[in-house]
Amino acid sequence: MIIGRFYFIQTENGNLLGEYSNQLSVRNTPESAEMVDRNGLFFGNYNSTWFEQNDNSPILMRLRISPKDDSAERIYRLEWTENAVPQFRGEGFIVNGILVGNYWDIDLENRLNQGF
Repeated sequence: MIIGRFYFIQTENGNLLGEYSNQLSVRNTPESAEMVDRNGLFFGNYNSTWFEQNDNSPILMRLRISPKDDSAERIYRLEWTENAVPQFRGEGFIVNGILVGNYWDIDLENRLNQGF
């Protein structure tokens, strides 16, 4: 089970640059995301890429950022998928133009929903 934190800065071209870490991390690791389509500030679909710290292997996933229900677009919902299957979810908000938040893996979400 993974739980971590992240931040993203959006470039003028709509792409994302940032870093993440989790309970297994020994340092912050870069993550970047190429914009596929954009629906507003940060909202849209991206091709996300990062490297795993333990073996330096590249990870490629689709990232979708959307407004959280009933948040008046002030809280952002993130979902990283691989072959259309959710792998991670997260929530964040904007601080000084930076999207900051937390994320967790689907295994943790499923266990929490089952009440452990």
